[in-house]
Amino acid sequence: MLNRAISTPIAIIIILILVILVGGFTWLQYGEMWRETTELPEVELPDKGDFEEPEETTLEPKNCNYLIEGKNITLEDGYSELEIVPGSASKIITQYFGNEGFGDFNGDGLSDTAFILTQNQGGSGTFYYMVVALGDSKGCEGTNAVFLGDRVAPQTTKVEGSKIFANYAQRKLSEPIVTPPSIAISKQLMVKGSELVDVTPEWAKKEQSCLISGGSIGTSLCCKSTGDFPNSCLIGACGCSPDSSHQVKICDCGEGKCFDGEKCAILE
Repeated sequence: MLNRAISTPIAIIIILILVILVGGFTWLQYGEMWRETTELPEVELPDKGDFEEPEETTLEPKNCNYLIEGKNITLEDGYSELEIVPGSASKIITQYFGNEGFGDFNGDGLSDTAFILTQNQGGSGTFYYMVVALGDSKGCEGTNAVFLGDRVAPQTTKVEGSKIFANYAQRKLSEPIVTPPSIAISKQLMVKGSELVDVTPEWAKKEQSCLISGGSIGTSLCCKSTGDFPNSCLIGACGCSPDSSHQVKICDCGEGKCFDGEKCAILE
């Protein structure tokens, strides 16, 4: 009886040891199989030199060359000073003014900057121009300058797509220079190739010319072949029958004057 009582616990312990050994062996085998099936292949990373870094450009509009009235003007920190004639005390002074607008105006994928600069040619006038600094691999390529006016009052520079809107105020032609500018002007510009061009619609140019020369904007029935702001100094543009006419914008220059298509003039 005593031998049987002792052998039973020993048998249980032996069985537990066997279970642990078999289980451990099985777990080791499974773990080895899992590592073999889930081990990721080594990936060779490309050398950093295999990638082509994008070209970086630094656009410096204040240190760029611009074409103004047929002369090459190079700004240095936004300033240029040239002798009008060799040895002359009078200088052509060109300066960065501001009112910047940003965009890709020539479609080359690089950032460009439109802005206003001023030029004084030795007299009392201060002439305002719009230019564009085009970004390129060398840093900057300046366009030609588009004239805005003498002693105008710049307001804002707006950008819509590739089009630049230079908004400023100008005084009437009959007003003295001390009179604050009050006529709102919006000039539309675009870069074509590397040239800055005025693309303001003709009707807008005529409307602005009418106001600057002292006229006012009105409407009238004119011949159907006639567009806005016809030449009222000529007979016939608005002389058709009502059935053959349509309403257009006109420039009313007042008594004794007419609009010649560019300005108010004395009616002869």
